[in-house]
Amino acid sequence: MTRTFNRIAASALFALTAGAFLPAHAAGNDADLASSVQSAISSQLGGDAKDLTVTASNGNVTLHGWAQGPVEEAKARLVASKVSGVSNAYSSVRTFSTDNDE
Repeated sequence: MTRTFNRIAASALFALTAGAFLPAHAAGNDADLASSVQSAISSQLGGDAKDLTVTASNGNVTLHGWAQGPVEEAKARLVASKVSGVSNAYSSVRTFSTDNDE
């Protein structure tokens, strides 16, 4: 009985100490991370981010949608990369222009 208890206790202790070395994004799930990134982009970029959505997978986030230009797309990717838990920020954002050069 004592031997079994010791094995269980050792396993539990190992599991607890191993948790301290997990990456930050492992504590939350992908939906929470995507939501955090979406909120950060919306608060930092306001209307420039209204057509952007975010997906997340294991700390990797991808931005989707439309931005007015490459500068806005780069700003959104930078904001996303600064959110805690993000390992990599990718973009599949398409850009458009409202310039009417005739």
